[in-house]
Amino acid sequence: MAWFLAFWSRPSTATVVRAANARQARSRAQHKQKRGYGSILAARRANPQDARLIRRGVWVRRLRDGSSPQFGGARSRARARQQRSAFRHWL
Repeated sequence: MAWFLAFWSRPSTATVVRAANARQARSRAQHKQKRGYGSILAARRANPQDARLIRRGVWVRRLRDGSSPQFGGARSRARARQQRSAFRHWL
């Protein structure tokens, strides 16, 4: 069993699930779907950095393109902060 990130059609939302493969991850994420999430666009296996954060219970921030504001430089972290602010009213 590995950790997977299920990305929804709403840009700021991803769900973390434990699954054996991407198909199982999609179905498990579907059970956790809440109103406003949209539909699942992708289910990707969490990379080792993310898996370490998940095991520690840290909120993982991962963009659909694979970049991470937690591990990037100052410019990418600022961009991610702006994106979160844009969706804060919705969360």
